[in-house]
Amino acid sequence: MKDIDSKAVVIGMARTPFGRLGGALAPLTATTLGAVAVAGAIERSKIDPTEIEHVIMGEVLQAGVGQNPARQVVFKSGLAKTVTAETVNKVCASGLLAILGAMRSINAGANSVVAAGGMESMSNAPYLLKDARSGYRFGDGALIDAMIYDGLWDQYFPMTMAAQGSKVASELGLTREEQDRFAYESHRRAGEAHAKGHFSDEIVPVRVANKAKDKVVVEQLPKQGRVRVPAAVGASNGVWEHEPSAEFTLDYARYAPFVTGDAPNTLVDRDEAVRADASLEAMAKLRPLEKNGTVTAGNAPGVNDGAAAMIVADASYAAERGYEPLATIVDHATVAWDSPYIALTPAMAARKLLDRTGLQNGDIAVWEINEAFAAVAMTAARRLGIEDGLINAWGGAVAMGHPIGASGARITATVINQLRKRGGGLGIAAICSGGGQGDALLIRVD
Repeated sequence: MKDIDSKAVVIGMARTPFGRLGGALAPLTATTLGAVAVAGAIERSKIDPTEIEHVIMGEVLQAGVGQNPARQVVFKSGLAKTVTAETVNKVCASGLLAILGAMRSINAGANSVVAAGGMESMSNAPYLLKDARSGYRFGDGALIDAMIYDGLWDQYFPMTMAAQGSKVASELGLTREEQDRFAYESHRRAGEAHAKGHFSDEIVPVRVANKAKDKVVVEQLPKQGRVRVPAAVGASNGVWEHEPSAEFTLDYARYAPFVTGDAPNTLVDRDEAVRADASLEAMAKLRPLEKNGTVTAGNAPGVNDGAAAMIVADASYAAERGYEPLATIVDHATVAWDSPYIALTPAMAARKLLDRTGLQNGDIAVWEINEAFAAVAMTAARRLGIEDGLINAWGGAVAMGHPIGASGARITATVINQLRKRGGGLGIAAICSGGGQGDALLIRVD
């Protein structure tokens, strides 16, 4: 392996369970799910939230969510007003891109500690009325589903990515039976991983309040970060001296999505979509999404709600303060191709990453390739020369769900989790994204 000097280490990570469309997490907004994940990652890292300087969160379906969703996560998770924030959108790769942004910021010396991840509430995506602002002169108006249009629709070859996935799977010679078998294995492995408690180092249980809108019941509110003026600015001749008025002083206890006490709630502690009763016989009865196609609701992921986050720190900073590094984010590669052929891009990105680091397939102990469809992960594995059984050992998005802004962060956390349980090694998280792009991230656990 070529000598790559990355200083970015992960010191804490957490994710919510992934919920079904309209399921147990549907009452929670994307930014509340993001705040749950960030607060969980902070608690697990044992870091003082005052030390966090910047937050990067991926989200795709931002229509109706409000200004800069990542900044909302800052305030909802109890971080101080001096913590900067940015929201990124690279469709399904958004959560991975956020982690990459943290790595780059730390390696450049711009920050010492960054919270990064992704979030999505596909249940809360609105419908759009495009021509309402200018008015309708004659005829009917049409409601547009923002979930499909902003997240699942190819703007260059107008159709859903599911329709494209079906056509491409047929073109690549993947049979319906092969895809169903892969999907069945995804459910089986995810169910087994849940049963064995493998996800306990990732998932933070969520108690969704039954009678309070967009609230999560907790034993105590997250510890709040203190305002910290950037050290580099010094005194700045009083520029930083300011106290907000009473009207504009945020009351965190009222604003936060967390409530304490014995409020009625619904506990969500595992991924809702994982089917313990999955069977090849049941999958075979499902209609294909395209006439004569091979992609079905059984071998494709659902549309889901959830969030994942991690605390990324400079390695020297973490060592000086006694924070345990879970993993190092080593390197990254990205590619772009014809937009309908997302099935090809995870392998392309992974191959580019292997080539630039001087690694071979056999050097990688853990592979997580996002199951945008079963056909995507299968194609990536075969083009890389990896047996299907060596990728997504704990199941994937077909079983667990694919809240599009969060999945890149989820597979990165799962790579780290698996590597740590193996005792170390190298892992790759690879993901495709709408518009024909692919990303791969190299992780090392010592």
